[in-house]
Amino acid sequence: MPTFDYSTITQEPVVYYPRSGNPSAVLGLAMEFYIGGPGQPGRVRAMADCVQAYLTQAQGQFRSYAVANDRVMRRLKPGENIDPALIEAMVDPDAGYEIEAGWEEDKANFWALSSYCIKAKRQNYLGKLLITYPFSFLDQIGLDGFIQQFVSMCNAMEVEHAYAGPSFIEPFNVGGMRASHTVIGSQLFNYPCCNAYNLTTTGIQFREGTKSIAFLTAVSNRILEKAGGAQAVLSNAGQSTLSCLYSNGVIFQAGNIPQIGSHDFIPQEYINLGRALKPTRAEINDSDSLFDDPAGIDDDAFTQRWLSRFDGV
Repeated sequence: MPTFDYSTITQEPVVYYPRSGNPSAVLGLAMEFYIGGPGQPGRVRAMADCVQAYLTQAQGQFRSYAVANDRVMRRLKPGENIDPALIEAMVDPDAGYEIEAGWEEDKANFWALSSYCIKAKRQNYLGKLLITYPFSFLDQIGLDGFIQQFVSMCNAMEVEHAYAGPSFIEPFNVGGMRASHTVIGSQLFNYPCCNAYNLTTTGIQFREGTKSIAFLTAVSNRILEKAGGAQAVLSNAGQSTLSCLYSNGVIFQAGNIPQIGSHDFIPQEYINLGRALKPTRAEINDSDSLFDDPAGIDDDAFTQRWLSRFDGV
């Protein structure tokens, strides 16, 4: 059985902000979830439970955080964690459920949390949850444990779509995340199997379809109908794609272990799954590019090229 050896993957920042010199992206692991269901508070409850579980795993890793209606960041002492009561208070259907937490504002770090549950209560919006880890987290729970956690969280939140595996990790705060999208494009295709996210856009634009694929990709039965259903996807993807059911759809796995790829190499397992799920991919409006074109020519075309990198053409 092949194993995922992350020891050769750089743990240094892969992108820096040109003016400050601060890291704008590092490479690690991420789980990125999108939930729908306006008027279904149970999904918000489940997302809150997932946040609590992650905070237990991330004990002592955060220095700054903000919750709904905060105008400035709150600070944590070394070893201190976010008060669980703050998380519980936002589960109220009439409250806004938003939290972001990390090390320092405007600096990428391996541990980051972003959750915007309020969107899940509005028509045509998706709620979203992002949790990130260093690769060394696998030493604690193993690859199987990582996969099982993703499946469990997808089950609990009944996600519309979700992604997990190697990922670019951006600054946790909204301003830092937005700024990273202006510079991260220079490195995206050097690590094509790593996920990359733009939470300021995805919650709106991807309600009717997927973003792309990752090592693990969850897709609801509703969205899978665009590709003829789960069995059609699996038939088109071939034997390199593994799968399991979750409460709202199917989770697809691109091969036995995660891969990183390179500028000149995209693993066939990812291409197989990417092609099979291509019909489920959402359309992006011209005004909602995810990333800036590093060549400064066409942000929309660059975003589309990134999202279609597994099309194999």
